[in-house]
Amino acid sequence: MKELISLIMTFVIAAVFNIYPPTYEPLYKDTDLSFAVISDVHMEGNNNDRFKQFPKILMDISGAQHRNDALVLLGDNTMNGQFIEHSFLFMQLKLFCNARNILEAMGNHEIFTAENGYDRGSAKFKFFAGLLAGKKLDKTYYSKVINGYSFIVLGSEADKGIQAYISPEQLEWLDARLTEADASGKPAFVFCHFPLKGAVAREWPEGTIGEQSGDVYNILTSHKNIFYFSGHIHNPIDSVSVGSKDGVTFIDVPCLLSSEDTGVGYQVEVHGGKAELRPRNYLTGEWLDDLAVSIDLAAQPQYVVA
Repeated sequence: MKELISLIMTFVIAAVFNIYPPTYEPLYKDTDLSFAVISDVHMEGNNNDRFKQFPKILMDISGAQHRNDALVLLGDNTMNGQFIEHSFLFMQLKLFCNARNILEAMGNHEIFTAENGYDRGSAKFKFFAGLLAGKKLDKTYYSKVINGYSFIVLGSEADKGIQAYISPEQLEWLDARLTEADASGKPAFVFCHFPLKGAVAREWPEGTIGEQSGDVYNILTSHKNIFYFSGHIHNPIDSVSVGSKDGVTFIDVPCLLSSEDTGVGYQVEVHGGKAELRPRNYLTGEWLDDLAVSIDLAAQPQYVVA
């Protein structure tokens, strides 16, 4: 009982005064960019454990000594895409997360129930994700420049079950956003709930983007310093979670809640020509240092797009 009261008081103080217990320091004091990535929260209307665990995770992220420039949620943010689930998730993020930006990708669980269907489910996603991102979303895909770095969020444009549909329009848009990132001379971060075919250690049959997987891959590999984050598969963190192929780094993020890796996400730092990918259990406050990966960024001259 005392532990519960203490936890509630901590939550209240953090929310009211925007003061969070200090948690972790960055690798570099003057890091250029620092953000957290989590996936598959599966916020569920009647699941008390997730209501208790998620605020703890957010408070660990918020206690970072270098305030995070962003928190990115990789989809399946809700279990059933219900309005009440989106509302719970939104309120917890607004109360307990102090990241300067919050971005959501859409997963299949946002649209897959008979209650929703694609149109209703994606409309709810766009409404809440737009509120969090601070911009009105007309599509399930969007981008934002943070500290000069491109954050690009992909989204399915039809209900394809456990796969996605990426239209020719979205493919063209992706290529244009990455061209802009090339011009900045900085790496670009692409976020999608669904992995590309052959880009993760273990994948479900048909559990990737699907038919447009090769098209997305060809666009990504035509640019430099691209990082592609995906979830969906619920792979354990000790599988091969980070891999590079044809100049693109693929990061397979585990399920945040209700898995053997409950609480685990990635802390990303960019500094001095390197991108540091550091898995952390945000629930227990522990680093998984033996699984951290440092990526050297390729030299990329800045140029102006006509």
